[in-house]
Amino acid sequence: MAQTPHSAGFTLIELAITLAIVAVTTSFAVTTYRGHLLRSHRVEAAHALLGAAAEQEKFHLAHGYYGDRLDAIAGSEPPGLRTVSITAHGRFRLEVEWADASRYQILATATDERSDPLCARMSIDESGRRSALTASGEDSTAKCW
Repeated sequence: MAQTPHSAGFTLIELAITLAIVAVTTSFAVTTYRGHLLRSHRVEAAHALLGAAAEQEKFHLAHGYYGDRLDAIAGSEPPGLRTVSITAHGRFRLEVEWADASRYQILATATDERSDPLCARMSIDESGRRSALTASGEDSTAKCW
């Protein structure tokens, strides 16, 4: 009985199994990476809100009321906060939703709500209360802050 020569390659089944394993591993990696990106965007918004809140307190000490506008420069009239109205990477836009002598609320809105529908609107007020809403208006404070 003649022996068949042994080939040194891969069979189609072995190749298909390897590709399936790579595909499953890649899908987990992409999902995890996307989650980390979203968290970094939320941290960027939270950092910007906390910085704006600190500027509000400085402004209140200097003027006796809270400022109602961002992007002000030193000596501008009327005075405002020297805080930018868009985050460093442009993913959230900041605005003073309302401000008076004793209260304020600063809002960070996602520039593209589809990119992070869970934390589309984040805010902070004069007492440090933090809140967040999804793109559909549901409370998501615990997940965003």
